Amino acid sequence: MSGPLAGVSVVVTRPRHQAGALSAALGAAGAGVVLLPVTEIAEPEDAGAALDRALAGLPGYAWVVFTSANAVHRTMARLRDARALGPVGVAAVGAATAGALAEHRIAADLVPERADAAGLAEAFPLAVEPGARVLFPAAAGAGPALARGVAAKGWAVDRVDAYRTVPAPPPPAGMVAKLEAADAVIFASPSAVDAYRAVRVAGRPLPVPPTVACIGPATAAAARAAGLTVGAEAASPSPGALVDALVRRLAPPGAP
Repeated sequence: MSGPLAGVSVVVTRPRHQAGALSAALGAAGAGVVLLPVTEIAEPEDAGAALDRALAGLPGYAWVVFTSANAVHRTMARLRDARALGPVGVAAVGAATAGALAEHRIAADLVPERADAAGLAEAFPLAVEPGARVLFPAAAGAGPALARGVAAKGWAVDRVDAYRTVPAPPPPAGMVAKLEAADAVIFASPSAVDAYRAVRVAGRPLPVPPTVACIGPATAAAARAAGLTVGAEAASPSPGALVDALVRRLAPPGAP
C-alpha cells in the first residue's frame, strides 16, 4: 500500500473495540498495523451502583462532565434515555468525547479549545450560586485535576466511577517477534503505558519499538515516567493527529 507510512509497522495498544478508527487512519497512510490491546474496559467495583444513584438525582445537577468516550457510553447505557438530561448542561473534554455524545444524540454545550482536563476546567463557567452541583462520571482512579479545577470555580463536584480500565490478558509468545520488528508503538492513555510495561511474556517485559507515540501530554508524561523516550506526540487527541505525528517522525523525505 502506498502512503507516507508505507512499510512502517505500528503497534496499536487500544482496547480492541476502540482501535478501529486509529487502525483505519494508519492503514490509509500505508502503515501495517499490529493490534495489541493491553487494557480492557470493565464495570466499576460497585457494578455501577454509585452512578445509578447519581443519575436518579440528575435533575439536581447543573452540569454533567465527560472526559472520555468510555464514560459517555457507560453513563448513557445506564441512563437509557437522553431526554432525562433535560436542562442539565453537558461538557466534553474534546472532539472525540463530543463525538461519543453525538452518537447518543446529545450535543455538548461546552467543548474547550484545549482538549485535556486542565483545559476543560479552565473553560468551565463560574458557579451561578455557590455549591451548585456537577456530576463527573469518570474512570476509577482518574486524576483529580478536573474535579479540583471545577470545584475551584465554586461548584460541588460529585465524582463517581463509571468504569474501570483493567489489564488485558498477556499476548501469545508469537507477539514478541512482531513487536521486535515494529517501528512504532502508540499509547492513547497513561493506563495503556502502565499496562504495556507490566506485561510479561515468558518472564520478560515486552520489547518497545524504536518510536513511542502518545496521544497527548498526560500520556507522554506517563511514558517518560516509565522510562520511555517519546518520539511523537499528537497535536490533538484524535486518530488523525496521531497519524500526522507519526508521519512527521517516520515518513521519508518526499513521501506522498
